[in-house]
Order: sequence, then C-alpha cells, then structure tokens
Amino acid sequence: MTVIPLHRNAPAATAGPVDLTVEQVTTLLAPINPSRVQNHRGQSHLEAWDVRRWLNRVFGFGGWSDETLELVPVAQMEINPGRWTVIYRAQVRLTVKTTDGRVLTAYDDAAMGDSRNQPVLGDAHDQAMKTALSQALKRCAHNLGDAFGLSLYNDGSRQPVGLWSAAHPKPKDDAEALAVPDDAPVKPEPAPVVEHQAPAAEQQVRHSRHAEGGPWETPPPQEQQTPQRPRAVPDQQQSVAQGGPSRDYLAAAQAAESREAFDQVRAAAAAEGAPQDYLAKLDAIAQQKEQAAQQKAPKQQKAPSKPAPKPVTAARPAAVPSAPDPEADAARQQHAVALVELLAAGKALALEPSHLDDIARAEAGCPAAECTVEQLASLTADLRAAAEGAAA
Repeated sequence: MTVIPLHRNAPAATAGPVDLTVEQVTTLLAPINPSRVQNHRGQSHLEAWDVRRWLNRVFGFGGWSDETLELVPVAQMEINPGRWTVIYRAQVRLTVKTTDGRVLTAYDDAAMGDSRNQPVLGDAHDQAMKTALSQALKRCAHNLGDAFGLSLYNDGSRQPVGLWSAAHPKPKDDAEALAVPDDAPVKPEPAPVVEHQAPAAEQQVRHSRHAEGGPWETPPPQEQQTPQRPRAVPDQQQSVAQGGPSRDYLAAAQAAESREAFDQVRAAAAAEGAPQDYLAKLDAIAQQKEQAAQQKAPKQQKAPSKPAPKPVTAARPAAVPSAPDPEADAARQQHAVALVELLAAGKALALEPSHLDDIARAEAGCPAAECTVEQLASLTADLRAAAEGAAA
C-alpha cells in the first residue's frame, strides 16, 4: 500500500512584499494628510506619537516593534547656575511584521536629541533621551513611505512620492481602493510639567529639534513682543524666500553696527546652509548701509565758508573716514573663519547656533559672535573632541 504524505499549509518562515494585505498596501501608498504635518523652524515633520499611531493602524498591535540599539549622552552643560542643557544620541531599529507574525523587514537609523535650559538635571536628561529616541524612530519609519513622512524630505512637500510599487499593484477598480479616513489635526505632545518652572520668556515648546524635510521652507518664528513695547519689523525681514533659518539673519544684518558685526552674521548664515539668494539679500543690506555711510561722509568733511575763530583749547579734528586697514580686514576674516569652524563643529553634534551661544556664555562669558579668535578656537577644539568621543 502506498502512503501519501499529508502536507500542512504552514506559513513560510520568511515574509516578503506579497505578504502585505491589500488594505495595508493601499494605506501605505495613500498621500499623507496635511493635518498630520507639523512645522518647526522651517522644517516639516511628524509627531512621534502620530507615527506610532499609524504603525498600529497599518501593522496592527504587536505587528511592529522598536529596539534601542544605542543611547548615549553626548553633552551635559550647566549654561547658567541651576540651568542645564543635555544632548543625547540614539540608534533605533524598527521591525515590522505580517499579520501572521512573520518578520517582514527591519530598519535602523540614528538621531540626536536635546533638552535646553532646564532647571532640573534629571528632567533635562529625560527629555533629551526621549527626543533622541523619537527622532530615530521617525527616521526609521519614513522608509515605509508617504504615510510616515517620506514626501517631507522633498523640501517639505505633502505631495506623494511613492505613488506606486511594482511589487504591490493597485486594485484594478478604483472603487476597490480603501479611503483613508481623515483625523483631527495633529498637535504636539504637551511639555512635561517640572518644578521651578522657568520664566515665560524661557519656557520651550516641546517640538522636535531635528525635524525632517524642507530646510529653509518657511520664515523663522517671530519672537513674542510685549504689548508695551511692540517692535516694527520691516517687510524685508518678515519673509525668507527659501525657508526658515534658526534666527532672522536679515534682522541681525540690519542691526549690525559695524562691518565686523555684519561679517559675523553672514558667516553664521552661510554655516547654517543659507541659499545663495538669501546670502545675496544680506550682501544687499551691507551695500545699502555702506552707501548711506558714504552719503553722510561728505557732509561731515565739508569745510565752513569762513574760518572759525580759534578756540581757547585745541579742538578735536573733524571725523574723517579712515582708510582701508588691511590688518583689520584680515582680522575680521580670521574671526569669521573661526566662527564658521565653530558652527561646523556644532553642526556635527546637531547643535544649533543658540546652543553654541549658551556654551560660549558658560565658557567665555559672551555669545559666540563676540568671542575672540582664540576663544572660538578653544570652543571648536572642545566640540570636535566631544564628536570624536561620541563616534568612538
């Protein structure tokens, strides 16, 4: 008698793209709802809690997991007595599964997170760790397509970039496609309540520090002004054509009282990645200020038609514009180069210019732009050493 073996339809040990359901593929290929997109300092991004919600929606509860591969402190600074800024680096692995529990794929990515000017050191560490882990998870999830913010890397665009997948054909009939329901607009997570709350001017909104997509997309947020002393902002300073820097460099250029101060502003903008047309606006401001100074100079140099009576005490000579000083120009250029190197070293640690100002005040007693070349070089060396230690 011949025995015919029975074959059980057991699930395969490995999974691939064909193991996703039609509903999952349709959801992943759908464009992102604009109400989910947040904007912080000119960068479009998703909130971490919203990314977790959509992982649950697409892959189900237990259908995904995240693993912390690395979580290390990068810097801990007491910027003022009793005020702390902490920076962490995190590496995370996101694993997604099929509906029957087989591993579909995994993504690894890393990110930096910080917590600035906190009155409690423990809270500063806690917030910095959570920010770094959230950013790393979001960077892993964007590999899953538009539903997880992939299009935001296209200069902050909400238009879908996935559109189709050869491994996942769209339903033949459009009526078969599942409509992804709209949700209420996403809001940032509330800031944690800590004791000894800082003054209102120092309180921070807990947005992502390293949001993805669209650099220089929108203008930087204007500082809140008190009703008693409103500040008039020229139209030229209210908009940035190419996106949002961390500070309003146009306003800083207008306020610069010397060529050296302007060079520092321009160097900081260039180090942050300002586009050429934005730098051209800064140069135009400098040119206008120089022309205005030249128009005033002849009036100051104009001699009176009649000789003035000789005073009892020797009078000070009339102010005459000084001739170009090569040594002063070289010193300004050297200072600008040192400032750019400091900003580049800070960028390697995901530090913003405001962070560098905090560090400079703690070490040298003044903002970075006012430090000497030697002080800037010392700060740059410290940051590079911190970066090398973190990489090791």
